[in-house]
Amino acid sequence: MSNVLNFMNFAAAFSIVSAATEEDKTKKAPIDVPANHVMIRSALLLIYSALRIMDFQMEIVLVSVFILYFLVWLRGKKANLNKAKAWLNGQSDYLRSQFALVGDRKSNDQSILMMDGPADYLLYTTGRRNVQFGHWWLKLKPRNDILTFFSTQVLSMLTSATRPAADRVELKLHLDKGLSEKFVVGVVKKDLAADLFKKRFDLSRVGKIASSKAISSSEYTIYAETQKLADLILTPKVTDIINNSNGRLESLIISSLPDEEPELFETDSYITISLNMLMSPTNEFDPLVELVGDLPDAISQLRLSGDIKSKINKNREELGKEYAKKIAADRAEELAKKKAEAKRAEEERVKKLSPAEQRKWEEKERARNMKKLQKKQGKKM
Repeated sequence: MSNVLNFMNFAAAFSIVSAATEEDKTKKAPIDVPANHVMIRSALLLIYSALRIMDFQMEIVLVSVFILYFLVWLRGKKANLNKAKAWLNGQSDYLRSQFALVGDRKSNDQSILMMDGPADYLLYTTGRRNVQFGHWWLKLKPRNDILTFFSTQVLSMLTSATRPAADRVELKLHLDKGLSEKFVVGVVKKDLAADLFKKRFDLSRVGKIASSKAISSSEYTIYAETQKLADLILTPKVTDIINNSNGRLESLIISSLPDEEPELFETDSYITISLNMLMSPTNEFDPLVELVGDLPDAISQLRLSGDIKSKINKNREELGKEYAKKIAADRAEELAKKKAEAKRAEEERVKKLSPAEQRKWEEKERARNMKKLQKKQGKKM
């Protein structure tokens, strides 16, 4: 009986010790974490450390500058559109009184400006006595592009070839083809005169320095084919409009010759009026616009005297002779090129012949050259 009790005590003690050992192993056993979980955690830590806001300073600055530039571009575009509309509103009553069609369609609505860019607008006018049509360009400051605006301002201070950014109006009015008188007259602001004189074919070929007592000689240079012609065109009404423009008129050129050098000149075309001016600072009617109504009517009633016509005809004859020589020289050059090409082709053909055929060809050439020489000597005798 005592042996049985001892065995049971030993078994109980062994069970307690085994349980304690298992519990101790459970507490101390390491956690088995999969390898891919460790890699993901490491990658997240690496990305977090890399994606700090301080590391994107340059990108943030560039994006901010782009957004600011885009907002300025939109604001500048809208400002230019408002400026163009305000100018047109100030001139619309006068333009409608002069032209049957103002804009790109005939309607009772407000005249329509055609946008040719965020700083350029076009206006078409037609339907007037003595006028075929007129193209108006509103070339405004590049308010939408601050880089272009400031670079233009800097270049205008460094060189005279670049004009400072300003709101400008440029008009080319095509007069009726039936007007008989043909001539060239120009009024150009002095600081633009030299450059414009070189660029324009009509001024540089037939324009001579003239004068007008009614126009300030210190502010404008006058070009005309004769002095009498300048006096006829620059009437008191025209000179009053120019003098009251506060220097906003940049150029007024009335010409029956092309402004760019043509490839072929035969005779004068119809008269065009080119008017370039700075836009008025106010939105009221601009008196310079009156020139589009006064000049066509004055030119239609113009009758040139014999001495003026004689000078104009002489200028045209000189142009005709110059272009006739140019055409003859071009034709001679083209003929020489054709002869040279034919000669090269013949030489290439002869090279492919047999020696016997080449000798026959050379004999024929010598005989032909002898005949030419004999003819020349016979003509000299």
